[in-house]
Amino acid sequence: MKKAFVALVAIFIINALGLYYGWYHNSFWFDMTLHFLGGFFMAMLMANYLSDYLVNKNFLKNMLIIVGTTVLMGVVWEFCEYLANLILSPIIYNLFAVKTYFMGDLDDTINDLLMDVVGAGLFSLILHLFWSRKSQL
Repeated sequence: MKKAFVALVAIFIINALGLYYGWYHNSFWFDMTLHFLGGFFMAMLMANYLSDYLVNKNFLKNMLIIVGTTVLMGVVWEFCEYLANLILSPIIYNLFAVKTYFMGDLDDTINDLLMDVVGAGLFSLILHLFWSRKSQL
């Protein structure tokens, strides 16, 4: 759980640096990578947090729990981006005369959520394979 939390904090810091240095404009893959990693490590955090509800060898149930909670967090993140764009962008512009954006268009939002799902799905698959291998030993 500690590793997942540290990774999520690192992703948040990299996100802030990306906004400051304009990496989102210069690299199309930057946003996709961060959302994939965010989905992966949020799934790791959720799997640890919800471990009492996960069942060994029940891939579908575990995947629904892990991916579902991760997608919920991804949707909350997108709402936060929307609110930051609505509320913080004008404040930052008025104080520092810097145009900011926190949110892309609908295609960007859908792609962000897709990358969250892919990251969480990959973690669920790795967890299932780990548990399957562990039970065979």
